[in-house]
This record gives sequence, structure tokens and C-alpha cells, in this order.
Amino acid sequence: MLSSNDSGTARRAGTRGVPRPIREALILDVAGRVFAARGYHAASMDEIAAHADVTKPLIYAYFGSKERLYVAYIERAGQEMLARMRAATVPTASATERLHAGVLEFLHFVDERRDGWQGLYSEAAARGGPLAKEVASVRAEVAKMIKRLLMHSTSRGEVSAETAAALDGVAHAFVGAGESLANWWLANPELPAERAADLLIALGRAGVQQAMDTASTQARPARQDPTR
Repeated sequence: MLSSNDSGTARRAGTRGVPRPIREALILDVAGRVFAARGYHAASMDEIAAHADVTKPLIYAYFGSKERLYVAYIERAGQEMLARMRAATVPTASATERLHAGVLEFLHFVDERRDGWQGLYSEAAARGGPLAKEVASVRAEVAKMIKRLLMHSTSRGEVSAETAAALDGVAHAFVGAGESLANWWLANPELPAERAADLLIALGRAGVQQAMDTASTQARPARQDPTR
């Protein structure tokens, strides 16, 4: 739902003379709240324009269409999430500690946007087209970051191409599990965020262990039959 500050009686933003980048950011802020409260189809460009204190033609001049406005909002939210996850990690910490910090920051990000997270993210993924591509792009970036941390968490310096591919699969599974866990956690807030992060990390460790165990088995020389 829109907050009281987003009602029709809210203080007008007054964007005359404001540089375009700042005005665009304001429009995206308002659009995100409206999309979260109404859903993509029910969200009105007139309402967005009114709350942002700009004209509807100006929004179209900046973004081209309602869909492109939505894509721009999803892109900005995704980049903010990635930036926060990266900033939460300390380079001198262990890979596991960095992974835990990144997951925890992800949960905090979702918690701050709990009114719109499920609707926005699931709707964007389900609609297809540019929206789904943008969500897939963010997921790929997160998976790439997770894979690097999983690779660093292993005790071995070099891994085979097959093991690297397995860890890439684990990273993508980790991202999917993280999204599902976040949706569950929003409905079950009695579980502390730190504990929820621990559960996800445990799943990641199990996947890494499986990938490394498989690599060890394949690398082991075949035993000779002594009866031959």
C-alpha cells in the first residue's frame, strides 16, 4: 500500500528547475511505490505523474512507455541490491564470512521492500520480455558473485572445468533458493535474519561439498583387478 506520504494530499515534490537525473530518480521512487501498491496493470501513469509532481508527457519523454518505466525501476532496484551486497562484504574476511554478509544484506534489502518485493519481483519475472530479461540479468550477476565466493571457499587452489561448472550450478541453485527463502522469511519473521542466512549458507556448503567430492572420485585412478 502507498504510505500516507503518497496520498493525494501529500506534499508536492516541486521539480521545476531540478536537474533531469534527480527528477528521473524521483519519478522512479514514486513509480516503484505505485507499482508495488497497485501491480503493473492497475498502476496509473496519471497517478505516478501526480505523486511525482510532473506531467505525464514528461514521464513518457524520459522513459518512452509504462513498460520501460517499470524496467528502469527493476534495473535500478537490482543494481542497488547488488551494490549493497558487495559493499556488505569485507575483502579481508573469509569467503564464508563474505557470503554470509552478502546474504544477510540481501535479506535486509528484501525486508525494507517487503510491501513490493513479492509482487514486483514475481510479476516482473512472469511478464516476460524486457522485464524478465532484466530480472534474469540481475540473477546472473548475483550468481557470478556467489560462484566466486564458493570457489574461494574451497581448500583447493585450482579446480577442473567440470568442477567449476558444478560450482556454477550450485551458485545458480543458491540464488533460486535465496529468493524462495526470502519470500518464506517475509511470511515467517519469527526466524531471525541471521538464522535464515545460516540456513542458506548450509545449503551452499552442501552443494560445494558434493561438487568437490564428485571431482575427487573422478580424479582417483581406477583400481586394478588383482585376479587379472
